[in-house]
Amino acid sequence: MRKLFQGKNLIYTIGALVLIVVAAVFIKVPMPTISLPAEQIPGLYIFGFPITNTFIATILADITVLVIGFLAVRKMKDVPTGFLQNIMEWVVEIFDGMLTDIGGKAKARAWLPMFLTLLLFLLFANWWELVPGFDSIGVMEPVEVAYAKMGVTSGYETSETPVLGITTLVADQVQLTKAEQAHIDEEVLHAEETGHEYHPEDAKGYVLVPFLRAAATDLNLTIGLALLVVVLSHIIGFRRFGLKYMRRFAMPDITGSKPIDIIVGLLELFAEFAKIVSLAFRLFGNIFAGQVLLFVMAFLLAFLLPLPFMGFELFVGFMQAFVFAILAFIYFEQATHDYSGSDDDEHH
Repeated sequence: MRKLFQGKNLIYTIGALVLIVVAAVFIKVPMPTISLPAEQIPGLYIFGFPITNTFIATILADITVLVIGFLAVRKMKDVPTGFLQNIMEWVVEIFDGMLTDIGGKAKARAWLPMFLTLLLFLLFANWWELVPGFDSIGVMEPVEVAYAKMGVTSGYETSETPVLGITTLVADQVQLTKAEQAHIDEEVLHAEETGHEYHPEDAKGYVLVPFLRAAATDLNLTIGLALLVVVLSHIIGFRRFGLKYMRRFAMPDITGSKPIDIIVGLLELFAEFAKIVSLAFRLFGNIFAGQVLLFVMAFLLAFLLPLPFMGFELFVGFMQAFVFAILAFIYFEQATHDYSGSDDDEHH
């Protein structure tokens, strides 16, 4: 502790304290609008479908995985020399050994590509959230429009930076009154009846609709991935056992008592729906909570305070990607168990 106040450490400590005081007194960061559904980018459509910021983030994560994979194998050698080939071979070896310990060599080799695809996609989708500009660069939208779309009732005033001329939100908050909300509801209803889009005559304030938002904060993505994993596990089961696979839900031969086995089968059926819910909401809840945490920390203190939480989110982003991928592998492995009483599954 004494070294903290000696030499260069004293200068660093004083500098950090000055930054904290300056941030607390002079730099007021507007609280971003926290919206549960993904925000639609105003005016952006593809073949008539509205494009959301989480959709763009999903494509960005896909491109990241593809580019890294392409660069890693572009100049492959028997004795790896490049950083990317070395790190990717290390990743493959680590997880190949882990999956082999869980399900055997044959299953590990068969499902390792799916495991790594889920892991790397979710990893980069989660980590992109920590890149500067993510969640903070976008389109200004009148708070009245945000209220009509998502029920947002507060926004901020705007200002223009002197040199660059970029319009930004300032910390001066504006709030829609009950009367204004009622008036907007009437205007939206009238616009829908006439087949037009609602546009306020004079914006009271603005909210930021970011171009990018963490992909896993969209339930459409997490539920879609969960459905993919569960459906694929059943496809694996049918390919191995054929129609006999249905015995795990109808008449599994586990205890030898038919009434008890029927109840076990019903529980297995219920568990399949529970898998979808648990996979989807675990991933969504943790990543969405992390996003809100970073928003709040930056709002309370712009400098230094968010840094430890960003480091924590690096860990959370990896763990959530790993948990999702390893559970997918476990579900695939469980689908190859024989519930007819004649388990011939070889485990190596």
